Amino acid sequence: MLRRVMLCCVLLCAQAAFALDFGRMRADEVAVYVQDMQSGQVLVSHRADAAMNPASVMKLVTTFAALRTLGDDYRWLTQWKSAAPVSGHTLAGDIYWVGSGNPVLDQNDLLDMQQQLRDQGIRKISGRLVLDSSVWPDSGSAEGFGDDVGEAFATPPSPHMLAYKVVWAKPERNADGEVVMALNPPLPDVAQENRLSAYAGAAACPSLKPYVAAKYAGGVLSFRGRLPESCLGQEMFVNMLDAPDFAARSFINHWRASGGEIADGAGAGRAPAQAATLAANQSKPLAAVLADMNKESNNVIARSVYLALGEQAARGRNGTQNAEAAVRRALRSAGLDDETLVLENGSGLSRRERVSARFLGEMLVAARRSPFQTAFTDSLPIAGNDGTLKKRFQNIGSPLRLKTGTLKNVRALAGYWLPEAPQHPLAIVVLVNSEQSGAYLPDLDRLVMQLLPAGAEANHQPDSP
Repeated sequence: MLRRVMLCCVLLCAQAAFALDFGRMRADEVAVYVQDMQSGQVLVSHRADAAMNPASVMKLVTTFAALRTLGDDYRWLTQWKSAAPVSGHTLAGDIYWVGSGNPVLDQNDLLDMQQQLRDQGIRKISGRLVLDSSVWPDSGSAEGFGDDVGEAFATPPSPHMLAYKVVWAKPERNADGEVVMALNPPLPDVAQENRLSAYAGAAACPSLKPYVAAKYAGGVLSFRGRLPESCLGQEMFVNMLDAPDFAARSFINHWRASGGEIADGAGAGRAPAQAATLAANQSKPLAAVLADMNKESNNVIARSVYLALGEQAARGRNGTQNAEAAVRRALRSAGLDDETLVLENGSGLSRRERVSARFLGEMLVAARRSPFQTAFTDSLPIAGNDGTLKKRFQNIGSPLRLKTGTLKNVRALAGYWLPEAPQHPLAIVVLVNSEQSGAYLPDLDRLVMQLLPAGAEANHQPDSP
């Protein structure tokens, strides 16, 4: 009897594939693949073998390869080294920042590492800070985004990525009662032009953006605006320096702000073979980093993880080529056919990357059957709860976990429907490539709703507060 019910369900779902309502989307703009992960039955297959641009859904490919190759407990190790002796409180020479490419290293990590230097009695560095970038020969490409160079989402990865290389600015009153911007990291060597004022009032201030304009040009950081008192103490970020310059200024200015001394300027070079490690930072585990990546669709993390695969495979030679080879090797070793896969940087920030809905669906199924299924699944945004799905599918909730993809001319969703028994879990992929895709979000979401079992919305139990 149970088998007969399951068979009826499969037949009904297969028939539904011929009656999909694409809304305003043309059928030839959409690829759909749905597989029952319990029975293995493909329930819906519409243009499933077409090579499509997946936008940030490509991050799932990088996630799969990273977990399979590096393991969910992989960690980046950042080290500060020197071959110079320590005499009294002085490091008598250069200090080398050996970059690991850790994409989530932040200002607190830097301060912790500087405390390690102070714990050894070091107060003065007579030489310079030297950045060792040998972990990667290059950061790879994301061609076709020249107009977005200043945008945070287009920030390229770097061996010395620190806090996504953004300066945090916080308005506060100085001793004279004037509104000024406090910066993290401190940038005493950057001229500021401040044209800010505050007014009394009970207006809420969820964001500084409506009130403050920031611009960095010609070596001057300018702030303009008039803001309510409630905005004092809020923060905004300014993307204004390249990653090595940002890292070097952060190190030097934080060190000096704490009373330390160091020679002016920073250089680039490789740490001597005999250099000793003076301070180190180990990142949080890969599983947690991938959750940051997928839930918020972070391109810096994705491109860094992609390059880490190449570095692991070949110790820094031809990084992007080795990264692609490592990804394909991981996929093929899992029995997946990568014929339709075109890679550029593994993040989806690409006009060239391509993949098929069937490939993604089969990879999703393989991930659920793998030893890393928990880390993979937990990295996905939860409908109506967090990440890029926080305001979508709010009446569905935790059974629906989907990675989103958004580019000009691309909208995509891929992930899982994970209901309680006796309903079967599904792998779901919908890719839309169209010049009109920017207007298709409601149609895309309605199409996904069609792919869920009848009553999915009604049967959702809200998460506990």
